[in-house]
Amino acid sequence: MRGLGQKLRSRDAQHLALLTIVGTFIMLFCSYTSPAFYVDDSPDNNAFFTVGKAMMNGIVPYKDIFEQKGPYVYFLHGLAYLVSARSFILIFGYEVLTLVAAMYLTYRFGKLLRLAPLPALLVALLSPMLFLYHPYYDYGDTVEFFTLPFLLSLIYLLVLLDRHNFHANHWWYFAQGALVGVVLLSKYTLLGAWIMFYLAMGGYFLVHKRWRDLGKLVGWSAAGFAVTTVPWLVYFLLTKSLGAFIKVYFLFNTHVYLTSSVAFFANLIQSTSILAQFYLSNILFFLLGVLGTLAILFQPAVFHHHFTRGLYVAVGLASALLALYGYQSGAVYQYYELIYFAFFVLPLVYFGQVFFKRVPLPNGDEPFAILGTLALSLFLVLGVNNNVTNSRVFPNNASITEEATTKPQQPAQVVFGKLMRQRTPVDQKLTLLNYGSIDMGFYTTSGAVPSTYYFQNYNIAQSADPQILRDQTDVIKRHQVEWVVLNTPAGKSIKQWQGGSGRITSGNLNPGTAKLAKTLDHNYRAIAYHTQLFEGTNVTYWLFQKKA
Repeated sequence: MRGLGQKLRSRDAQHLALLTIVGTFIMLFCSYTSPAFYVDDSPDNNAFFTVGKAMMNGIVPYKDIFEQKGPYVYFLHGLAYLVSARSFILIFGYEVLTLVAAMYLTYRFGKLLRLAPLPALLVALLSPMLFLYHPYYDYGDTVEFFTLPFLLSLIYLLVLLDRHNFHANHWWYFAQGALVGVVLLSKYTLLGAWIMFYLAMGGYFLVHKRWRDLGKLVGWSAAGFAVTTVPWLVYFLLTKSLGAFIKVYFLFNTHVYLTSSVAFFANLIQSTSILAQFYLSNILFFLLGVLGTLAILFQPAVFHHHFTRGLYVAVGLASALLALYGYQSGAVYQYYELIYFAFFVLPLVYFGQVFFKRVPLPNGDEPFAILGTLALSLFLVLGVNNNVTNSRVFPNNASITEEATTKPQQPAQVVFGKLMRQRTPVDQKLTLLNYGSIDMGFYTTSGAVPSTYYFQNYNIAQSADPQILRDQTDVIKRHQVEWVVLNTPAGKSIKQWQGGSGRITSGNLNPGTAKLAKTLDHNYRAIAYHTQLFEGTNVTYWLFQKKA
């Protein structure tokens, strides 16, 4: 107990407490999962929450409901549903934990590079600017964001191996193996860094005939990997859904969702081009991503061995290239590139080390330096992330309503959710179909559990999988659900919206409603509509109820 008390009173513990307070405050105004926002209207976040909710109600992902992320994503959101059935409060807590972990690892990097505790803390206080950079960090709650501290822990292990003659505690390997399993079953395109790390370290131990170290690397990593993957194998076998999981998560994603069909080498060139464009798009990215990496590569201040310097660069390239492998530059969602920012941390710490050699600080914690850096950090975060303008701090903003009024308004998701709950008898199951677009929170705010396989549409061309909208139309024809939500551009009626692109367009607009209008009018009646801004597009949402 005395040892625990000493640790809690230690400088590191006090700095961690400060980082936790700062991280919580920053996330309150940057993440749409925060209670400071009226609703999280992110299409992806709500899809994850809806499938997680379905899981907790006995519906098996991939087999009984269609969505193409990994099972860990749905499990996390299923837990969030159990904590709060119509809010993302648990996800908000996990986002805070993710940011604090990334900030604390930045602090630990500073300590590894022999920065004094105060300069290391100041660098960590500035790091949220990197992790929350809009639009790479958009609504929050992405696998890329949650993977950042995992990837930082791998880079941290690289530095430790470099400093200790390539020896590491076996728990490090166990943890990395476990993280590989989690990332594999969340979004496997983010595994590039670990693939390169294991190939290189395995080869290093093999060449140098360090059999015990090789056995430790392989054995403990395999044990960690088994802990995070075998339970899911059992789950899919027990629910007879292993085939559906492989078909959707691996085959559909690689054969339908990717935008490029060129050869392996050409895809690598495409990924490299996208990475280069990213570095050249912003002076900060160029400074940290190019000049910072060169400094690490040629200066012995961070890595002492040529092998680990080269491996750091190789790990970064593997991570970046695989993350966008198979995508063309015009079809990349920018949040995919958030994973690049993990490799900005070491350069940031290195430049901090260079700066503080010339600007000495007191040995103790200087309140003015901490408060000044904290103020600067908040200023920089607001400069790179303006999500707060869509929060409750700005009532009746355009993302809530287009109506010019001082009377407090609510977004369509909240308005429709209340109507559906009020008008559905207590003894009747609330059933809903989100037609033609990715769900933006209507399942969440209504509390509806999906009753159809294709509970929403997806970011793929209708020609790539025509079955999705065909099945949704059949559900409406057979009036199998009580409620239907769909959208049109502002000023267009259901009959007028022709669409025409064959896929979801900007503003998450569905591919068209005109062909559906007659069937919809025959079986359903309009209950409400609401117009608000989404991603630069004025969108009208329509709520229909089944006719008696």
